[in-house]
Amino acid sequence: MFAMGDRVVYPLHGGAIIKDIEAHIQDGETVKYYILQMLFDNMTVSVPVENAEKLGLRYIGDDETLAIIQNTLHEVPDVQTVKAISWNRRFQLYMQKIKSGSVAEVARIFKILTILERRKKISVGERRLLHSTKQILQSEIMLIKDVDAEKAGNWLERCCN
Repeated sequence: MFAMGDRVVYPLHGGAIIKDIEAHIQDGETVKYYILQMLFDNMTVSVPVENAEKLGLRYIGDDETLAIIQNTLHEVPDVQTVKAISWNRRFQLYMQKIKSGSVAEVARIFKILTILERRKKISVGERRLLHSTKQILQSEIMLIKDVDAEKAGNWLERCCN
């Protein structure tokens, strides 16, 4: 179980700090929620305590996580094979991988979309997904390295080159 002040990662939104644990009454039952303060957009997310593991809530990574991100971003993915898949199917696959909570998968998606964007203009949906994956990675890097968004973003950019 997590505690207030813990630094965590919520797969769909990235790094967060548990600001509170609240109890709410639902259908006559008491349900506890982690209140997550996300690092971007001044957003809070409520996650039911009993579903936290199923939803992929986890503690932030460490130096090994940074190495995984860095190594993944240094790989050269087969972008042609990716482009051969229809956008709808690619989006479904990307979302499935993001929901898995795997930092390597998120980094791989970020790298693919970054390459595609550098080659030519990408669609609005792909641009949104690129922005989301960058924020997910950036926020975890911010918490691991204890740096601000700009420094985390610069680190990501250096790894992609």
